[in-house]
Parts: sequence; C-alpha cells; structure tokens
Amino acid sequence: TAAVVLLATTGGRANGAPAQGRIAFGLERGSVSSLYTVRPNGTGLRRVTIPPTRQDLGGDSGPVWSPDGRRLVFERNLPYWGNDRFRLNVVAARGGIARPITQGPFDVMPTISPDGKRIAFTRVVDSIVEPEISLFTATAQGRRPVRLSSGGFDLSPTWSPDGSTIAFSRLTSNSAPVDAAALYLADRTGANVRPLGGAFGVSPSWSPDGKRLAFVSFVDHNGTSCPGSDCASNGEIYVVNADGTGLRRLTRSRADDQHPTWSPDGRRIAFASGFVLPGDGHPPWLMTMPAAGGKAVRVGRVVGVLDPSWSPAGVS
Repeated sequence: TAAVVLLATTGGRANGAPAQGRIAFGLERGSVSSLYTVRPNGTGLRRVTIPPTRQDLGGDSGPVWSPDGRRLVFERNLPYWGNDRFRLNVVAARGGIARPITQGPFDVMPTISPDGKRIAFTRVVDSIVEPEISLFTATAQGRRPVRLSSGGFDLSPTWSPDGSTIAFSRLTSNSAPVDAAALYLADRTGANVRPLGGAFGVSPSWSPDGKRLAFVSFVDHNGTSCPGSDCASNGEIYVVNADGTGLRRLTRSRADDQHPTWSPDGRRIAFASGFVLPGDGHPPWLMTMPAAGGKAVRVGRVVGVLDPSWSPAGVS
C-alpha cells in the first residue's frame, strides 16, 4: 500500500555559507543502510552505526539529533523471515552500540521535542481490515507510548522549535497515492488538528526560527522513481510559512529530491537528491542549497544517501 511503501523511504565553507555542525544520514551499501555523519563542507565523514542484520537486508535510517547534539534517535529495520521489523533506537552521535527504545513492530520517523524529554513517531498497527498508521508520543526512553492522532493515516511528524506544535503529513486512506498527502499541524497534545494552508507533501521540517517549513511535494509530476505504474512522482523541495502562506518551490531538477533539513542558522537546507533506477541517473547524493533558493551543491562524494538531518550548532 502507498503509505507503508512510503514508510519503508572546503575550508569550512560550502557555496559561501559557513559550515555549521554536522549532517547525519543513512547510507545504503547494497541492501543494508548504516548511519553516518559529515561536516557540511564534505569533510570528516564518520560512521556511526553497524546494524546487526543477519539477512543482508534492512539497516538504519531516519536519524534525528537530540537537542544537545550528543545522541541520534533513528529507525532500525531488522527483517525476520522476510518481514520488516522497525524499532526506534538511540546511539551516541560519535558512534557506538545502539539500543532499542521502542518495541515496534513498525515504529518509524522519529522526532525529538526541543527539551529532549519526548519523542513523537509514526507507528503502524496491524489490523485484519486495514493497518492503522498513527502518530504516537513516548518519553525519550521510549516509555509509556500514547496515541497522538487518529482519523487519518499520519506520517513524518516534526516538532516545532518552541515545542508547542507538531507538523505532519496525512493520507485519507491507506490506499491513497502518496502525492495526495497533505500537511497538517496539531498541538503537542494532539488537539487542534488543522491543515497547513492546503499544502500537499511529506517530510515537513521546521526552520530554526519556527516561521517556515520545508517539505517534499509531488504535485509537479516530475518523472517517477520506479518502474511501476503506481509509483509516486519524483519529489521537489518546497517551503511554506507556518501560517500556510508563501508557498514556494526551491528545486527544479529531474532527480527525486527528498527529506529537507535546515542548517542551525536557517540559511541553508540539506536534502537527498538522486534516482532509484540506475538508468535514470546517479544514486541519491547529499546536497545543500540556500534556504531562499538558488544553486544546490553536492556535499562530499557519498552515494546512496537517505534521510539527512542537520545537527544543532556547536556539534563538531
């Protein structure tokens, strides 16, 4: 189904902007992904996780930084007899042994509250009729999970910088195409759910000042990233004001642009950009571009990038 398939997706300067912090991301090698971090100028590539997969499948993706920059919470998929099993894990940002903080079997897309005390995430709950895809919150240790949302199929939550609001994407049904996902806002308790000005897309990301959100939109129908007839269009990066005004398209490449994340000063946006099919072009690269629009530049030389996440300021 569309929603489950989506869940399973120099010199200290780059293009004139100071290199702040580090960017975490998943990196696919064959059919397994691990977490890495790199400076925004492409130096200092560092491996963070080695997923203990036994079937040469799955791995680690979707990292998010703790507010102090010391830890990464991420999704780890350790398939069992062909079935995906996603749990949220936490690991030191400099690398080490990861430990699970949720039980799954399908917990993905974490986001950490600005005070570091809670996580929100998407949980898929199996059902005979139709799986439920809802937002949950839990303590930072994964304890006492509670349902945050109902009434739709909700994906990719992200906490606002002031901790008052969670932005997310909602599909009206499990069979709806991904390009029909709309952006919504809710209070941190799950109350006061409202659409974000009619914007359609996934993977919303707040600017550090809380005034704008970057996200991925499929409305341009800019090619597809797989050979099937029901595949989503390639994504483009957009920004919109937090009140739903000022919608603006930032990228215009043939590539599938995914998972925007803001620099700590709000001046740049990092994202993954590439092609799933080798015949269409290069595998996903890590890119950054000015948040106001402009030329995108490649970061480093890694290929197979997933789910980039820019650290807080001060991370080295």
